[in-house]
Amino acid sequence: MRFSFDPIYDSVSVSTVLSILVIGLLIAVTPATAIPGRRRILLMLRGIAAVTILLVMLRPGFVRTDNRPAAATLAIAVDTSRSMTLASGDRGSGGLGASGTGVAKTRWDQEQQVLAEVAKQIGQLDDNLNVTLYQYDQSARTVGAVPANGFKDLVSQSFQVKPDGNLTDLSAPLRAAMTTSRSSPLAGIALIGDGTQTVVSQDDIAGDRVQADPVAGAKLLGAMGVPLWTVAVGPADEGVRLQDVAVSALPETYRMFTGNETEISFEVQSQGFAGATLPISLVWISAEGKRVTAATRSIVAAANEDSQSMRLPVIAPEPGRYRLVVQAESRPGEIDDSNNRQLAFVEVRSGGGQVLYVEGTPRLEQTFLRRALRRFPDLELSYRWIPRDTVGRWPIDMADDLQSGRYDVVILGDLHSAALGEKQLADLAESVGSGTALVTLGGEHAYGPGGYADSPLAGVLPIRMDGSTVQPPGGRPAGRSEPDAAGRSGARSSRGQFNESVSLRVAMPHPITNIAMDQTDWSTVAPMPGANRWDGIRTAPGVQVLLESSDGQPMMVVGEYGKGRVASIAFDSTWAWWRSGDSEFHRRFWRQLMLWVLSREETDETEIEIEMTHRRFLASGGSNGGSEFVATLNQFGQSGDDAQTPSTTSLNATLILESGETMAIATEQSRRGELSRQVVQAKGQIPSDIPPGIHTLRVQTTGGSAEMSNEMPFQVIDDTRELAAGVADHSLLSRLAALTAESGGESFRVDQVDELVAQILAQRRRAERVVIEKLRLGDDPVSAWILFVLFAGSLSTEWFLRRKWGLA
Repeated sequence: MRFSFDPIYDSVSVSTVLSILVIGLLIAVTPATAIPGRRRILLMLRGIAAVTILLVMLRPGFVRTDNRPAAATLAIAVDTSRSMTLASGDRGSGGLGASGTGVAKTRWDQEQQVLAEVAKQIGQLDDNLNVTLYQYDQSARTVGAVPANGFKDLVSQSFQVKPDGNLTDLSAPLRAAMTTSRSSPLAGIALIGDGTQTVVSQDDIAGDRVQADPVAGAKLLGAMGVPLWTVAVGPADEGVRLQDVAVSALPETYRMFTGNETEISFEVQSQGFAGATLPISLVWISAEGKRVTAATRSIVAAANEDSQSMRLPVIAPEPGRYRLVVQAESRPGEIDDSNNRQLAFVEVRSGGGQVLYVEGTPRLEQTFLRRALRRFPDLELSYRWIPRDTVGRWPIDMADDLQSGRYDVVILGDLHSAALGEKQLADLAESVGSGTALVTLGGEHAYGPGGYADSPLAGVLPIRMDGSTVQPPGGRPAGRSEPDAAGRSGARSSRGQFNESVSLRVAMPHPITNIAMDQTDWSTVAPMPGANRWDGIRTAPGVQVLLESSDGQPMMVVGEYGKGRVASIAFDSTWAWWRSGDSEFHRRFWRQLMLWVLSREETDETEIEIEMTHRRFLASGGSNGGSEFVATLNQFGQSGDDAQTPSTTSLNATLILESGETMAIATEQSRRGELSRQVVQAKGQIPSDIPPGIHTLRVQTTGGSAEMSNEMPFQVIDDTRELAAGVADHSLLSRLAALTAESGGESFRVDQVDELVAQILAQRRRAERVVIEKLRLGDDPVSAWILFVLFAGSLSTEWFLRRKWGLA
């Protein structure tokens, strides 16, 4: 600080001469007084006025020179997109160095720690710095603007947000900060985030379509001389990407039957865990939320990038709706474990059965019979073939298969009794008495020709057999030829068999033979090329002849033995129905036969069936996004003209979200009448804008005599591009900062907040300039009023005294 003068006309001499003249004039005109002391008083007052004029002319003052940063705005932008909810990858780093508060679990936790540390230290900066806080996702919004020393309070009081943005545009906060710079120079921009850029273009404030290009924004900052400091949160893409375990390829739905075993297929992919053991578990989750482990396995990753297909058997629980979750245990070092699990929807129905089919000759019948049985999801089929050329090893050991309770149904095909032996046939007879169902088919070595007339099964079957027709084990009856490629067989001339075509007719109504079809019945299906002869029908309670030949010979007889049901079929060529175009008749025959022997006769119950194209689909759409559904109501019990009368029943669809919110879904209704039923259908589309979660589609009847409803749960998977960012794009943030390096831009890690604040302080020092402050007398209102009061006051007082003393 130094003392200086700023005289009028920029001349000290002129100011001095004028001041002397003024002072001399004031003294010269001062009148003499009778009392000498009074003249001195007048001279003193005029002297004060003269000195005041002198000060005004010379304008003395003090000049102070200082180096001070110019007033500017620091912009701090924080990512609030949904990618912040992903794993941070911070597995025990101890947080933010010496000032850290612990290990961050998510990127949002990391970001909050960084922001809190910046707010703590930024108050040390100069008073000329204002701080504006932005939050950004697909757009940027101002949280608040305060001086640097008030930023900590702004963060603690005003930044109460959640990371819920669906997209990220890194250029948005850059554009927002540059808009602010129009009113206040930018000291710099601190950009905190994971670097994921998921917006390509969007509408700006004026409604124009603009490219979301953060690189172009950083280049513009560099041209303006504004530094960009980036702080990267989340795991860096430097080897971390290779540490992941994922479960995939699990079917969306399963339909099971209580007690049946079903194989669950899925794939387990792993990266970065070569040689590691990966535990896998299958868990049932009931509608009430109860969890029960269904199976556990462990696999060993064979390579750094490994994919293994798995098939785990599970036993279906009690009837109901379940979710079956396949879960891979999270591994240390795994960045994101959200893909470690996948679920399937499972409907478990009562009933069902396990079927053992034992054959001795690989004939056409077994091919089409197995094909028909495997179409039934409630039947689990096991097939055993005992070739004729193994006769030297007969009886074959099947003790485990034939033990009581192992299977619900046993089907014996064209197999000689010697293949099983007396002991195992006795075990089978005991098993039937305990409740196992038995079905026997015709063939060269079936019934009497197969030696069953004198076996333990003779008293089990509902027919009588001729023991004299027995054939040697493994031999071929004389005159018998195998079916050719067209399914035609030669004559059956052996004893105990018909050698001509056999047409079938219904001997009596029964749930097995009551097959209602529009164009096909027993009179139109293809005849059997041949069949076995029986000596007669056993007289026993429950024995019934269901099918017979045109001349009245029994072709299918059913009965009971103990607790088990038994069906004996004389023919072995139902494949002819399939070959002649009646595959649906073939399927229904075997279906109804299996249901009857299982004591589950199929009933025509009215119910609503719901089918969906996808039970598990993506929220973002695409090839696996969205789902259509068809709800069908079968109203049985109508026939004739009643079946052709349009139904008044309608189906209404309602969507029940996981949150409990409901919404109606528009459907397209259709109705038609069939042979003995009315069919009402409703088709609709699941809305594409529903949130991720497990929701429920409910279909209800309206307008009918009885109210019915059915529900089907489904899953919408959250696959937003934000959540697909398993690793952060630190390289993009480093590139953006490097574009402003000449202005002081730099990239930092989450544990380098101290270095970030130091860089901001260094930038403020580089922005310092010389500031000259001149405190000149009379320039400010206070000193000007003092001069005015001195001058006016002294002259006024002098004039007042002269009047009082009679000198004026």
